[in-house]
Amino acid sequence: MEASFMIKQVDTTLSNYTDQYRRLGMQDLAIWQALCQYFAQPHSYEIQLTTVLSKEEVFDQMVRDNWFVDMGQHFYGLDYETTDELVLEYLKDNQLVKELVND
Repeated sequence: MEASFMIKQVDTTLSNYTDQYRRLGMQDLAIWQALCQYFAQPHSYEIQLTTVLSKEEVFDQMVRDNWFVDMGQHFYGLDYETTDELVLEYLKDNQLVKELVND
């Protein structure tokens, strides 16, 4: 199977997602990937999960909250570093994680 065939499927899925939820599929994928890293290795980010919610439930809550990464009017594309930072901020603001304190 050629790479172009697989990427066309990804593109179609993201387009369908955008149509269904009226949210940018690529941006939400970056949010999802940030959540995955924080849930998989919280200690690497000096945080501790404080929620019993799964990453799927947290993501669904973000969508219900209509939370998204606002890059401003003059930025086009994805900024993964900013996305990661803002997802972590969302998690902290909603008390889903806490920072580990080193004494």
